[in-house]
Amino acid sequence: MRSRHCLMSKKFILLTAMATMAFAPSALATDYVTKSDLTGITLPKGAIELTDEDFPDEMVDLLEETAKGMGGKCQYHELLFWEGNPVAITNALNKSIPKTLTYKNIDADELDDGSYETFSLKSSKAWYAGVWIQGAKDITLAWCNVVKK
Repeated sequence: MRSRHCLMSKKFILLTAMATMAFAPSALATDYVTKSDLTGITLPKGAIELTDEDFPDEMVDLLEETAKGMGGKCQYHELLFWEGNPVAITNALNKSIPKTLTYKNIDADELDDGSYETFSLKSSKAWYAGVWIQGAKDITLAWCNVVKK
């Protein structure tokens, strides 16, 4: 059973990361993208890839924690942002994930203005750790490829 302190710490980390990115995600962006450079998955319309320099340390830490729980560590990461209808964006992304990748929810909880989820996607050839943050009118997705330690 997870301790209350652990849950509060994770929520604080996510809120801090969200606050860092909320100041103008489009100003930090490299460009609109249609395909993930990391996974090769086709992305829902309107995806903005944020730069490595503006990737919040808290988000990197959470990805690393998720990868560690999978028995590995992050090698490369990618941060994506969408403005719009979270349900439509979620449905579009879910349809794009290849059947060869197995999804597993690792942790999920509510935030003040939405929810978050940490997850894994695994195939026989690749492992990915991810953090999904859903707000009222936006989504942030951070993921990394996981390599064995």
